[in-house]
Amino acid sequence: MAIVHDALVNRGGAERVVTYMCEAFPDAPVFTSVYLPDRTYEEFGRREVHVLPGARWVRDERRAKRFLPLWIAGFRALDLSRFDAVLSSSTFGAKHVRPAAGVRHAGYLYAPFRLVWKPEAYDPSSVPVGRVGRWAVAVARPLLRAGDRRATARIPALATTCRNMAEEIARCYGRDARIIPAPVRLSEYRVGAGSGEYYLAVSRLISHKRIDLAIEACKHLRKRLIIVGDGPQREHLQRLGDEEHVRFVGAIPRQQLVDLYAGCRALLFCSHEDYGLAPIEAQASGRPVIAYGAGGVLETIIDGRTGILFKEQTVEALVDAMRAFEQRRFDAGEIRRSVERFDVPGFVSAIREFALGPAATTAGVPTDACA
Repeated sequence: MAIVHDALVNRGGAERVVTYMCEAFPDAPVFTSVYLPDRTYEEFGRREVHVLPGARWVRDERRAKRFLPLWIAGFRALDLSRFDAVLSSSTFGAKHVRPAAGVRHAGYLYAPFRLVWKPEAYDPSSVPVGRVGRWAVAVARPLLRAGDRRATARIPALATTCRNMAEEIARCYGRDARIIPAPVRLSEYRVGAGSGEYYLAVSRLISHKRIDLAIEACKHLRKRLIIVGDGPQREHLQRLGDEEHVRFVGAIPRQQLVDLYAGCRALLFCSHEDYGLAPIEAQASGRPVIAYGAGGVLETIIDGRTGILFKEQTVEALVDAMRAFEQRRFDAGEIRRSVERFDVPGFVSAIREFALGPAATTAGVPTDACA
């Protein structure tokens, strides 16, 4: 087995999922475009990781995105003929691998490539090219979509994170995808005591995550907000905040994040997200989530019982939701139980069966699938 992933340049949800794929296949090497050990999860330091030619020129996520055509060409040229099976983990690049005839290829597709299919989700600060580059991408978008469709069409078996993304994959590619929910390891999280003294946001700091809404709402209500994560919008967002109410802690160690989840009042999740692991992590800590009611959260949050959903991506709508939240009580135990179905053992079992075929077995791992 070989695992092929787009890039290992941050501590995002997809990269966390790859660590669980590595648990499912403990001897599988990982192939990726760029690997920055100090910017992604430490688990990869214990793996055999191979990068594409050109990776040495990259020092951060923004620069990695500028070399997209190089990575696609590199994935296409990747020689995986010595493997029996390939599991690709992809949004934009790894899906382009072309295993030799007779090599099983199963693709775990997080979402259609957002820059090609949903360019309106980005503002200029989050796109790693200038005005001319954005114009060129817009002109070439029909060709980019066609190439993206062809790459996806070549993958014999597809899986994804949730119904929301299965519907998007069907719309963009005309393909069915099996649902294997991305997991969290429940044993890593503890239910915090008390009601919490601050709100929390956990995200890469890019435009479509809408961290600006959380900042403005907390300033308006004079509530404390701690923001975990980094990205190209950090300086802009720091200018929106103030020292009295908003604190940026950047990319932090896992245990520190677990402690912040346990101690928060609620997670603020303002993005229209394809899936979203942070809301599941917060609920694993018994903490409710105040989320924009669209996308993947509709499948992971029970409105009024494990969180509150607001209907518009506006400061006013979030403020109203936070005020409603302050008037309600939530049962931490019920919140925790609601996400037990997302635990890691079920994912490990399901991803093995998906990648290797129905006859695959895993000694010591429960056989019930996630979906």
